[in-house]
Amino acid sequence: MAPWLNWAPVGAMAAGVLLTSGLRTQHRVPPRQPIASLAVEVPGYQSQPLAISKEEQAVAGMSEFSLREFVRDSADRFTTYVGYYDYQVQGKTIHSPRNCLPGAGWETVRSGTMAVPVPGGGAPVAINRFLLANKGTQALVYYWYQGRGRVESNEYRVKWHLLRDAALHGRTEEALVRIVMPLPDGVTPAQLEAALARSDALALQVARKLVVEVERRLPVPA
Repeated sequence: MAPWLNWAPVGAMAAGVLLTSGLRTQHRVPPRQPIASLAVEVPGYQSQPLAISKEEQAVAGMSEFSLREFVRDSADRFTTYVGYYDYQVQGKTIHSPRNCLPGAGWETVRSGTMAVPVPGGGAPVAINRFLLANKGTQALVYYWYQGRGRVESNEYRVKWHLLRDAALHGRTEEALVRIVMPLPDGVTPAQLEAALARSDALALQVARKLVVEVERRLPVPA
């Protein structure tokens, strides 16, 4: 074993202490535009804002949010959510849906990531795609993290960027973006797959728009 490998754990620990210390002196960075004003146009759908109780806001810890329901008819609807954190410290960080959804009774049927093309010819961004089930009800969920010039799906990379930016720039502002599309109950497997394909196409359309609209409201990266 190379001698320097013996010091690798010590170096990693020292780096962690250095980066974590930056979390104690964070600057609150407000968005360029209110997050509550964020809304995207989806042809054929009407949207309206939904409320989140003060108690739920206290648990989630976001500084600002946009929660909207999109409806085409009584049986065709979905929601979008953007939760913005003007800074993050221990006890006030984004809660990963990967951890929260099982606690709410949802089980993962399928999971993975997908590339989303963005307008303007830039490189596609990676977001999470989950198919969830809860007592016979299924839903398609897209979510990602966006802030400080990045769109990220991987929670480990999100945490690394958070610690590094805290230490180097004293900034940890970030948004969690989520799309939830319920799927029809009481259908055959073939019908469910067809509904899932339609929901994927719609969710992809909405995700492309949300990436752009969220970026317009986020602070300029350091």
